[in-house]
Amino acid sequence: MDPGCPVLERFLDDKKCFGMEPNCTFENSYSFDRIKCQKKSKWPQARNDERIQKKTFWEQGDFGAAMPRMTSMEVICKSKSDEDSHLECSDHLRICKAKNIFFDFGNFTAKTRYRNDVINEGQVGGRCQFFNKELLTARADEKSYLQSWGYELEHFESYDDFRMDKTHCDVIFEKPTIVIKLDAAVNMYHHFCDFVNLYLSQHINGSFSQDVEIFWWDTFSGGFVDDYFGDTWKAFTVHRPHELINYQRKKVCFKNALLPLLARQRLGIYYNMPLIDGCQGSGLFHAFSLHLIHRLKIVQNGPILGKIRITILQRNSSTRKIENIDEVSNLILNFF
Repeated sequence: MDPGCPVLERFLDDKKCFGMEPNCTFENSYSFDRIKCQKKSKWPQARNDERIQKKTFWEQGDFGAAMPRMTSMEVICKSKSDEDSHLECSDHLRICKAKNIFFDFGNFTAKTRYRNDVINEGQVGGRCQFFNKELLTARADEKSYLQSWGYELEHFESYDDFRMDKTHCDVIFEKPTIVIKLDAAVNMYHHFCDFVNLYLSQHINGSFSQDVEIFWWDTFSGGFVDDYFGDTWKAFTVHRPHELINYQRKKVCFKNALLPLLARQRLGIYYNMPLIDGCQGSGLFHAFSLHLIHRLKIVQNGPILGKIRITILQRNSSTRKIENIDEVSNLILNFF
């Protein structure tokens, strides 16, 4: 239980759950009553079974998408001492938890965005009593900047002489730290791929504390500019995020790090997300929306009875622009 986000006593005996917990039935899950399948699916395995249709939707675009990551978590590096290192990752290195590890940015110079050559041999590791190099190599099978942590962890090694101290580290992050590679901040769709996957990663990690550091792993020389949606980070941390460009030529150590699900995983959440037809109403996205509203202390005045608010989003690109936007706008204005 997160002490900063206590569960109200009236919910302690409630059987409701998110669906990922042990002994949580699908019928008791947060999403079960929210997912509506109003049309029969064309998928053969779900064509005549609404429960299968709904469960498939949950597994593809809801909390169920976390299950393969949770069940596939395996230890790559472990130690008996709390002073030494720990690393465990899901299949394909999509999400990892680490303790007492380092990244050496000694040769890094910020240039272009989305670079995969930041970490090379000898620039990432820890001190492990047990280190499964074969497992690490096998799981680095989906290497792409916003798909996994393959490029950043493939050279992870155990070093007997490594210690978490000022002799071996230029910078030590003492607080739990979320190290995250980011999609485009100028586009709401792409940037919220970051946020919704981070939210799901918090469920997998089992912590929603805001007393965490955020480390933006962005390789652009101008840094990660987040003027449009930057306030959203306040839902995840009370601290100002750190930028990779400020740690060039430094060896950075993390006492407790989460490398979360990234924005563009293969068949992932939000981007590249396959969905069975006929259903809508993801509990994950519903919970994510409420989480942001709660954490950002957003108050809605309304809706106003007898009034309908319509928002039209107009894009300027040739393939997304609404050609008859004036006609549509006039029709709406005259109708209402």
